[in-house]
Amino acid sequence: MAYTDLLSQLTVDCKDDGERFTVTDRIQVIQSLLKESSYQLVYEGSTSFVYAKLDFFSQSDQVLVSSHIDCVYETCFLSEVDAEHWRGTFDNSATNAAVIDLMLADKLNPSVAVAFAGDEEVYSRGAREVMYYFHSKDIHISRALVLDVSNEGFLDEAVCSIENDRGFDILTGYHLIGSLQASGLPCVFLHDAEPDETWEYGKGIPDLYPSIPCLSLCLPVDGDLHAEEGTILRKASIDGYMKILADLANSSI
Repeated sequence: MAYTDLLSQLTVDCKDDGERFTVTDRIQVIQSLLKESSYQLVYEGSTSFVYAKLDFFSQSDQVLVSSHIDCVYETCFLSEVDAEHWRGTFDNSATNAAVIDLMLADKLNPSVAVAFAGDEEVYSRGAREVMYYFHSKDIHISRALVLDVSNEGFLDEAVCSIENDRGFDILTGYHLIGSLQASGLPCVFLHDAEPDETWEYGKGIPDLYPSIPCLSLCLPVDGDLHAEEGTILRKASIDGYMKILADLANSSI
């Protein structure tokens, strides 16, 4: 299935009240899309759910990709602006579609689990719930890639923005930067950006679950992220963004 079709299907409503999902349109689409895939729904909580391949649990260097699914829009939509751009309510259906595209094409290693979390727009309770799940399985995630949209990098025609990097040692950081440079794709970097799930994964749960080295891999868009008129997404960014996502998730570092 093409990214365009996935984006169209996923740009629908999803909301929670911080305790549980209250509007589940997007959740139903995700579960339908992945039903016949190589991924299993391994955890379903009140404000999050996690997919992984069955041999994930026997892997080393386990990686988490986390893409929030809650949104604040009254009405979700997607429209074609021209041959090069879409307009729509893409926070955060645009990266939901990107990671699901990779999952359906089997382009992520078995060591990569994918979380779809709620409550990101308020307290990121979904991210904490995901960490409680991994604690229950005695799994310490080696790194987390948090997917989101961002205004950073759009005017530079970057395919991604790297934001809120936390907890990486120098050697791992060197390898990550090397992987980005090797791609030859334009990226921008912002060490401290707006709060997102990295602020939760990066501190862990005190006395229960250790902090996870993490960063936000953001897809650049133009416009107010939460506005009802939506944002502009450059079509040419998508393939490069997904390539970098797969490279960072699959990298052995």
